[in-house]
Amino acid sequence: MPENNESISQIADLVEKFFKTSFNNKPGKIGVSLDERSLIIHLEDFMGSQMENLVKSHDPDALRSVQELMVEHLIPSLTERIQQLTGVEAGPFYYDWADHDLSCVLVSLLGSKTYRDKEDYYLGKDAIHQQIGKITYEIEKVPDATYSYWAADHVLVIVREGILIKLEKAFIEQGATEVLRKVKRNLEKKVVFQESRVEEILKRKLKGIYLDWSFHENNSLLIYVFEN
Repeated sequence: MPENNESISQIADLVEKFFKTSFNNKPGKIGVSLDERSLIIHLEDFMGSQMENLVKSHDPDALRSVQELMVEHLIPSLTERIQQLTGVEAGPFYYDWADHDLSCVLVSLLGSKTYRDKEDYYLGKDAIHQQIGKITYEIEKVPDATYSYWAADHVLVIVREGILIKLEKAFIEQGATEVLRKVKRNLEKKVVFQESRVEEILKRKLKGIYLDWSFHENNSLLIYVFEN
């Protein structure tokens, strides 16, 4: 694989081109973080006025449906082109949005769970993991394992493994994954925002929280993006 800086620039250019070609528009800002653990694409001002109109209409379901259709339309082709261009074998992608600034994060965990062996040790890590465990227990169960690392100096990634309870597994077996994802996202993001104390612990100003799950893998990805 080429040097990360070259790959990062290529991926950012590729994302911009895909949006312009597919939607005749591009995000206001594209940030890419890449290392052996993950590829993270952070889009700000996601489709600008088109999304802003849906936010103003107070129809979160319509907004989320449009966002998901757009991202799901792009991901297969984007994944293929990223590998062709950079050699990075990305996918599957986790993704989520923050409506207050029309931002979106797409995350692919790389390698065979490399994040387990390449954790970062940083001031406040134990407190962060303790709070995340407490919050997860309030909603479902204590994770079997929690890992975290800095994907960039302003992007903290937290991976929770083994968090699904029997009721959630039953929903998944019945094919109700989208309903479950919607309910979990609304509930967990609210609780994480209110109770995680991440700003207090890390003494940094939070810009956005992004959350998604792989029900097949029984894990969850939590992304904290801080002000630079």
